[in-house]
Amino acid sequence: MQALPQTGHKHLSHDAALMLLAVLPDHIRNAYLNHAKQINYSIELVLEMALADFLDPDSLTFADCNPQIGLPEGQE
Repeated sequence: MQALPQTGHKHLSHDAALMLLAVLPDHIRNAYLNHAKQINYSIELVLEMALADFLDPDSLTFADCNPQIGLPEGQE
């Protein structure tokens, strides 16, 4: 497997989220988008939370987790 380049980013970018969504089956993509809309969170944050939960079911209880990160400005 080819090594991935290091980015130094701490959060998923909007462009990266869109690229990830583009390769998902329609029903999964729509489920993520609908969930993001229902809870009023950015799609980037919803995808990050889903990936973190898959890797560690306790990930969303970490003290440094701030679910307001990624909300459009003015909605924090």
